[in-house]
This record gives sequence, C-alpha cells and structure tokens, in this order.
Amino acid sequence: MTLPELTSRLKDGGLRHFDELIHEQSKEWLLANFSEGASDFPVNIARLMRNIVWQLRERVMSGARDPLHELVRTFWYMFIKPTLARAGVLSTESDQYAQLVDNMVAMVKELDAMRYKDIGFRDDNAANRKVGGNVHIILFAEKLGHRAFLDEVAAKYDITTVALGGQPSVINVEYMVDSLRATGVDLRRSFYLFSIVDFDTSGWIIQQAFLDDLKFYGIPNARLIELVNPDQLTPDEVKLSRYPLPAGLDMKLKNETWLRQVRERNYKNQPLLEEKAGDVVTLYGLESESISSQRLMAELEQVMVPLLGKNEDLLKIYELRKLNQAVKDLIIHKITHGEQTPAPAARRPKGARHD
Repeated sequence: MTLPELTSRLKDGGLRHFDELIHEQSKEWLLANFSEGASDFPVNIARLMRNIVWQLRERVMSGARDPLHELVRTFWYMFIKPTLARAGVLSTESDQYAQLVDNMVAMVKELDAMRYKDIGFRDDNAANRKVGGNVHIILFAEKLGHRAFLDEVAAKYDITTVALGGQPSVINVEYMVDSLRATGVDLRRSFYLFSIVDFDTSGWIIQQAFLDDLKFYGIPNARLIELVNPDQLTPDEVKLSRYPLPAGLDMKLKNETWLRQVRERNYKNQPLLEEKAGDVVTLYGLESESISSQRLMAELEQVMVPLLGKNEDLLKIYELRKLNQAVKDLIIHKITHGEQTPAPAARRPKGARHD
C-alpha cells in the first residue's frame, strides 16, 4: 500500500494523529474533538474508539511505549470504558464492547490500516489451536466441546486443529495464520478444511466467516469439506435428530442462501430437511453433536487420510482421480436411472467445494 492510499484510508476511517493521550483527556476536550458526525450521543463514539486504538498503535510502532500484551477486553476496561464514562456517553442499553470489536475489525479488514499484533494484543484462543506437521490440513469445530476430539485427531494424524468457540474472531485467525506461516508453509498452496459445525444457517455463516478471514490473511486456496451433513445419518436418524430452523423476515435471506448452498452438495438425505405444506416450507437443521465421534473419525479416515503427507503435485493427481471417478459414477447413474434425480455419488467428497 502506498502512502497516499494509506492516508486516504485513514481519512475515510476518521483516523488522525493527536499529540495528547486521548484516553486521559477531560470531557470538554473529548466533546470538542469528537463531536463531528455524532448522532445519538454528543460524541461520535465510533470515531473516538478508533482513534484511541490508532493512537495506541502509533505509540507501540514508534517505540514510545511497549506492546500492550493484554486481551482486547482488558483494553476495553483500561482505555475505552473509562473514556466513554468521562465523556458521559457510556451506555447501559447497548453493547459498546461489541461496538469496539466491530470497529477494530473494520480497521483491520475494511481499512486494512493495521493488524492486531501491531499493538501486541494477546490471543485468547491460543490454547484451543494446534499446528501439526500436515499444516495444510485443518480440522475446525464451531464448539469448544469438540476440543477433545480435535486433540485426538491431531495426535493421531499430526494435522492442524482449532476449536473456534462460536463465531470466529478475526484476531484469533490472524494469530493462527501467523503460526502457520512460521512453519514455512506456502500460504498460497491448497489447504483442506474439515468442518464440524451445526448443519444449519448459523453453522454455515460461521464456516464462511472462517474461510473469509483465512483468505484475508493470505490463504486463498481453501477447500471445505463438511463433516456434519445429513448423509452421515440414516433417513430415520435424520428425522429423529432434525430441528426446525428459525423463520421470519430477518432469517428469510439467510435461510434461502444456506439452502441454495447445501442443495449444490446433492446430499441424498437433504429432502428430509425440507418440508412443504401448501406454500409454507419448513427447513430443518442438524446439531453437530448428532454425528458421533466414531462416525466423524470414519469419515476423516476416508476423505482426509489420503491427503496426508502429499505435496501439491500429488494432491492434484489425487483430486483428478476423484473427479474422474465422480464423472464415471454420474454417467452410470444417468444410464441406469435416467435424468429424474441427481446422483449422490456425482458430488465431490462430502461437502467439498472451492471457496
């Protein structure tokens, strides 16, 4: 990024240099310097938060102070919350900590003006991540409850694992990619991601956000394989395990997008997660816990183990063979069954696709 480009981005983000330490200033000073663009409060809270973050980064990068070595939440209590209180704009009705997190994500991903490590924030998810010798194979879970299973797989196959603990955090992904880069792996190579997330709209959003964050930090070639899907269960098990997805106008677009995505996988049991009564369609999902660890391990042995220890050329040969077999299966299916239904065997390994 050129200096003019950075200058333009900082201006667009409302960032500027202050000689005074913002978080130590009086209410009058804060009102005088951060009232521009304010709406519900006398202070533009987003701009105030961003400039405190930016000033701390400036001071750390220049050597004027040591890196923070604290959690983002600790930073909130040390720098942001007292400043909002002094300015008279600390709210009990809105989650202003979440607002801080959102603004920091914007500074990193939208403005591309900084990285979390510039300030020295601690990674609060480091204990839930392991980097294996097979760096390019990543098994990730939505819930921390799957960590014991991830550890078991990592110990057995020497792969990379991470338990996200819900919606992935941008700071966690930044430090994870730094850990991968430290092994010397070429981040532009093919990565294979195996997900253990709920088979529903929220799970889909979580894994898409994780893929997007990985791409932002330099891993553009990631193939996703969903381990939790309706074909891991029998039809009767699907009917027993399924649950209705939240509906309503606020979920309509999300549900439609998720449904379009999963239909492309051609899971043979997917119709069991869609029920139509007149004009009303009820969609169902599956909890990640509905698939036993024994079945998850069996699936990994089938679709992940062949990828272990292979270089990029060997992986391409392996994928071409899988593709050729899928095409043959599709031709045979069409000959024997006609064009009425899609052939389940014609899809890539369960859930696989390019992102």
